[in-house]
Amino acid sequence: MITVCHLDEQRGLRGGEQQAAWLVNGLAARGVKNILIGRGNEEFINMHQGRNDLERRALPLRGELDVFSALQLSRLTKDLNVDIVHAHTSHAHGIAALASLFGMSSRIVASRRVDFMPKSHLLNRWKYNRADRILCVSEKVRQTLETYGLGPPQTCVVHSAVDLERALMPPVPRASLGVPDDAPLLFSAGALVDHKDHINLLEAVAIVRKQVPSVRVCIAGEGKLRGAIETKCEALELQDCVSLLGYRADAPGITRSSDVYVSSSWSEGLGTSILEALASGVPVVATEAGGAREMVIPGETGHLVPVRDAEALAQAILSSLQNRDTALQMAKAGQTLALEKFSVERMVQQTLAAYQELLHS
Repeated sequence: MITVCHLDEQRGLRGGEQQAAWLVNGLAARGVKNILIGRGNEEFINMHQGRNDLERRALPLRGELDVFSALQLSRLTKDLNVDIVHAHTSHAHGIAALASLFGMSSRIVASRRVDFMPKSHLLNRWKYNRADRILCVSEKVRQTLETYGLGPPQTCVVHSAVDLERALMPPVPRASLGVPDDAPLLFSAGALVDHKDHINLLEAVAIVRKQVPSVRVCIAGEGKLRGAIETKCEALELQDCVSLLGYRADAPGITRSSDVYVSSSWSEGLGTSILEALASGVPVVATEAGGAREMVIPGETGHLVPVRDAEALAQAILSSLQNRDTALQMAKAGQTLALEKFSVERMVQQTLAAYQELLHS
């Protein structure tokens, strides 16, 4: 039996932690022993409550230079005969690397979920070189690490997964969103942070509205840029057509009620919100950030446009609204791609294969 320690210091259950939750379920079903290590009282360490086959250990995890947590991790891996420490975040990766200095012999696997270049200072390079395997959520992420100087067999691609049951949750009634049934509805989900580039989305909407005055936009997510986004809405006179919904657990249901799902990011790892939208069967327009091209194949599964190009984004949205038969045909192809290539089953199997290859190498 393989014993895997899953390490994550995040507060809350974000996309990466959700992927980890599905992974833990899948690994357990295949006979893998899983140990969850996170901050006490946080959602990561408390996932899957009521299950007796999971061990949970709380550590402070105050940052990647947390010597105390690294020392405790080293001791835990020895006491529990851990084969692999899977670090699900960058800081967790740093703590695992530090633990190896205190005699931890477990192999280190790190998930890399962002496509920007890692910092090149010596400490960071040391951290990345200490990882035995780095699981990249997209080919774009793998290519970035290759440019950084890391390549096979240390790096491999294991795409993030989509939860079909979640993607196909019942549509949210438009009336509950304050949107008329006959209004073209655009939807976007993501934290209100810089790299999601909601400002670019709003600029595109202003262009779309000149041709489609009845268009409505709902944005689900919360974050530090809410004020800036509200100010931009006012500047573009979009207050009456744009709704900031805050965090919505039922975001896939809103996607299914929309006419077009729009992703405007300039940086992503894979772009799991796009993946979820594809799985829901709704037409998708996305900017070419992260692994978007691995999901949104131009002219086949959706529209893909350059980042930070409001005009191109607007034209793609207009095409999806005005050429509905073509848009829906691409949406159907996108749904097939999502279900065949990005299933939870496939993600779990590829991760387990990476573990097994590492342990037998």
